[in-house]
Amino acid sequence: MRVAIGVAVVLLPGLVLAPAWRLGGLGAGEDDILYYYPMRWLLHAFVAQGELPLWQPWTGLGRPYLADPQTALFYPPTWIFAVLPTEFAYPASLWAHYSLAILGAYRLLRAGGLRRDAAMLGGIAFAFCGFMLAHRAHLAMHHAAAWTPWVFWRLARYANAGTWRDGRRLALAALPAAMQCLAGHVQIAALTAMGSLVFLAAGRSPAAIARWLLAWMLAGGLFAVQLVPTLLYTMECTRGERTFVDFVENSWNPAAALTLVMPMLLGQRTPNFFDQPWWGPSHQVEQFAYVGLLPLVLAALVLRCGWRADPQLRAWVLLGLFALLLALGQFGPICPLLYWVPGASLFRVPARALLLVHLAAAVLAARALHDLGPELSPAAARLRLAAQRWSHRPLRTAAILVAVPLGLVLLSSPLLPASLRAEALFALRPWSSAVWVPLIVAVGALVVLQVVSRPWFDDWRRWTVAAATVADLAIIGWTIDVPAGVRSADALRAPVDAAWLDDVRQSGQRLWVVTRRERGLPGEYTDPVEKLVANTNVLQRIPSLTDYGPLQPRPFDRAFGFKPWGEAEQAATLLDRSKWMRLANVGWVLLCDPGLPAPTGADLVRTTPRGWRLYRCPDAAGLAAFESADHPGAVRFEWVSSRAVRVEVDPWPRGVAELERRRGQRGDEPSSRVIVSLLSLPGWRARVNREPAPIETVGPLIAVRVPSSEPAVIEADYWPPGLTTGSAVSAAVGFGVIAIGLAGWLRRRTDEPPPPSRSASEA
Repeated sequence: MRVAIGVAVVLLPGLVLAPAWRLGGLGAGEDDILYYYPMRWLLHAFVAQGELPLWQPWTGLGRPYLADPQTALFYPPTWIFAVLPTEFAYPASLWAHYSLAILGAYRLLRAGGLRRDAAMLGGIAFAFCGFMLAHRAHLAMHHAAAWTPWVFWRLARYANAGTWRDGRRLALAALPAAMQCLAGHVQIAALTAMGSLVFLAAGRSPAAIARWLLAWMLAGGLFAVQLVPTLLYTMECTRGERTFVDFVENSWNPAAALTLVMPMLLGQRTPNFFDQPWWGPSHQVEQFAYVGLLPLVLAALVLRCGWRADPQLRAWVLLGLFALLLALGQFGPICPLLYWVPGASLFRVPARALLLVHLAAAVLAARALHDLGPELSPAAARLRLAAQRWSHRPLRTAAILVAVPLGLVLLSSPLLPASLRAEALFALRPWSSAVWVPLIVAVGALVVLQVVSRPWFDDWRRWTVAAATVADLAIIGWTIDVPAGVRSADALRAPVDAAWLDDVRQSGQRLWVVTRRERGLPGEYTDPVEKLVANTNVLQRIPSLTDYGPLQPRPFDRAFGFKPWGEAEQAATLLDRSKWMRLANVGWVLLCDPGLPAPTGADLVRTTPRGWRLYRCPDAAGLAAFESADHPGAVRFEWVSSRAVRVEVDPWPRGVAELERRRGQRGDEPSSRVIVSLLSLPGWRARVNREPAPIETVGPLIAVRVPSSEPAVIEADYWPPGLTTGSAVSAAVGFGVIAIGLAGWLRRRTDEPPPPSRSASEA
């Protein structure tokens, strides 16, 4: 049986998400292709060149690479991208973490005393719940979420230990928590920490809470190598200036509860077999709540049949309730209070607390299936009776389950705006796959429940519950974020109209893509690969002015006012005052908005088949230049590595003397500063003729003073602030965790009673 379960853990992701692997695990224009895939591709490129991935020069005048937590550089599985080509490593990493999620939930439930079939049901329901399937587009979030059941399992084992000196359990509790932190999405680790605290506090044990704190402190120490550089970088960014509106952005809307029963009733972000585009609140990826019909019904049965008397069930129910109230964000009571907790405002999208709701639902469903087993008890008898009553007439019950969401949509349609009213009525078509598929699934789920609740039902046949859940969730896995008609990953990664890219690439100058909002979303989400927006430019080795990511440095924000996803609200002003493009080395502008004027002084090079206009800006000065355009001399720029540059400056003395004379007549301050067209952030160090030199700034750019009339060599390199300190802390804590674990293991071996000796006659 163990071998069969192991095989299932490995192979089930391939079955439930089969079409996604054909596309390399990618979706259509979400954060996977906008951010995660390019950043992992860049890691492979760094390692292939033998470089430390500390700074990436391709987006937003350059950006810290290591200090961005979502690059997950210190997360061991990330280094599969260094070994394998990205097109293979990306789906392999996703697949492995789906298996990790199944196994973690399975081990959590087995530790709670559940049978194998029930534990496997819980593992399947969690690994392929709505959160895990929808957030496939967010690689770091998905990977961090896969560790959640492991954290709960090991924390519960340590918190329930009989002695404080159980170092082995402490080490095993800290390790999965640290792995979750290092996986690249700090918010998921914070949600798991908060949820595990609520879960342990439900047992009313002060000792358990103190052990929770100790385990997370050790995990934080192991995470310091990433945490310290990230915190210092965040202090230079606008992330800490978020308002309450930003904090509760993408709260879980109560209307999204319709997806609990009819997952595609509110549309599909990528229409395919479910053909209606998403018309629900916020984004489908954040609102999707489906956990499977059978797990939902089984969890509801537990809530119906006396969970208060069972301490374990009570803890999971309280966790699910807390997480639901947290996910509601602006619609619930927790976020208005949580916003005032220091550091909480760095996060956004409360709907992501659905991860904990889905974990609690998976555990409750598994417990219900366990209680429907052959063991007899009053609680199990009540549960069995309720299950039989609910599934007595599967057709009628399924019709009611489907009719309720349809009726709610119909009743609320007069209150909706005209455009949404049309979408709502369109969703009510009886022949729509979003209607008849849930009806069939509900009938099948209730038939399985009816059979499994019979007292004569054999144990091995209870595995049909897990099989039916796999079939149910595979319908979602085969369709969510799987674009229709796309047969290969190349169609998602590479632009179709690439004729204009060669000219831009060969110039070595930056490209600025200006795109309008479309369908209420930033234009960067529409044809991102064709426009080369966000980080898709990295895949083409073309530097871009804009950036896409969670952290926007203040100097960059002050200079351009771009949104974190690249949208330029001041585009018209920047296009009119185009002198700034010289020092920023912006040699190309692609205007995707027909209403915007051409850049001042730029030449129209071509118009693409989509109507986008490509302009050449002739004044771009390169990656290094004198601050003044009329300063005589030559400046030669060279990349030593991705984080180090060399600039040779050769001023022309006669021209410099004449320039200074003219400036003196005008009263201008003589200037011999060289601008290096990279974002000026703490961590950059400069030397002039091998002597340390202060770094100044011109706007957001690095500026270094050189001798007025003599040749000079500028050498500048970047080292992430806090990396040395964080590495030392993590190394010290790591050795401490190893020592604690070994001490606990040795003490356990010492305390074990010796095996009874056998007498000669027994021998």
